[in-house]
Amino acid sequence: MTEVLPWEFDARSDRFFIHFDVDDHFLKLDTFVQTAESTRKVIEAFNSTFFQGSLDYELIVLPPESGTFLSKLAVLLAVPGTVFAFLNSDVGSAYVEGLTGKSPADWAMELGQDHQERIRTLQEFTVLEIEEPQYGEEALEPTVPMPDDDEAACRLGAKIVVAMTQGVLEKSNDDLRKIGMELGDLPDALDARSDFFAACIEDRDVRRIGFSSDDDFPIPRSQFPERAQKPVRKENDDEPLEWTVTIEGIYVTSPNWDQEDQKARQWKGKDSVRRDCYFVIDDAEFWHLVKRKDLPVEVLDNLKVQWAFQISDGRPKNRRVLRVLEFNGAKLAEPLTPDAIKARLGDFTTAYAQREHPSLFDGSED
Repeated sequence: MTEVLPWEFDARSDRFFIHFDVDDHFLKLDTFVQTAESTRKVIEAFNSTFFQGSLDYELIVLPPESGTFLSKLAVLLAVPGTVFAFLNSDVGSAYVEGLTGKSPADWAMELGQDHQERIRTLQEFTVLEIEEPQYGEEALEPTVPMPDDDEAACRLGAKIVVAMTQGVLEKSNDDLRKIGMELGDLPDALDARSDFFAACIEDRDVRRIGFSSDDDFPIPRSQFPERAQKPVRKENDDEPLEWTVTIEGIYVTSPNWDQEDQKARQWKGKDSVRRDCYFVIDDAEFWHLVKRKDLPVEVLDNLKVQWAFQISDGRPKNRRVLRVLEFNGAKLAEPLTPDAIKARLGDFTTAYAQREHPSLFDGSED
């Protein structure tokens, strides 16, 4: 990574805080080193999985403030284009939403509308080739965005990486399983997470952990052991149920507009041949529209969805709507690409809904 001058540092980076709740405001060296190294390994797993090793970043240790032990690392980016390209992909959108709780639209708002066009120019510049000048023409230098726009994009890219890293360390095991951490080297990120909390267990002075500069410690010591457990790597001879993906129309008879309540009470509807079906909606952009109240809700709604399910004993289980394509006839989105689906589900097969014959969902569901 190219050397960054001191006055450029704040403009191109974001802080990652590890806040230890300890009595005497000191920490064992081994605890500091292990937790910082685990954090680096989480970011490196993102780099190899999502950015093909092209994320030009640096972790910098900042001195703790007086009267506390707040371990501060700085994620410093040199080139922001890679992060923004990832953010604008289907795979990136899903993982960024899942780990940070913010949609790409929310992150774009943080950058500010005034910067959007210049950031697109930066992304295009990183992939477009410069045309050779014609005979008699003078070669032109490429147009590079203004330095302040470049810095703003680096800073936001660093904030996204920091927020994703915090999500891996802070979220519960169940939440991470729902997001799906089997892609690429992401299991290495879970191993690093285990090492992080194992180090905290070894240091008996650490009572709680937080990831902000505030006195907010969401992870008590009682949760350290669960997070320190190494995830079980899937063996080839222990194959999970395969996912089947199809596009189908749903006639909603009982919606649930509370996103977090879907586990307790799923949506209910009828499929294309009017058989009862239960499902949850995992489409982050759909819920973003719901929050903004941009959907024309009716008494009985009709959805066109791309959904996935698993077949067990001849019946569909665990039905998940991956993308809401239409809502009461209004087009919302295009279907996810096969690569995006594989990133979320792993291997899958496709099927086609039948209109005049018994559907895949023939029979009752458990």
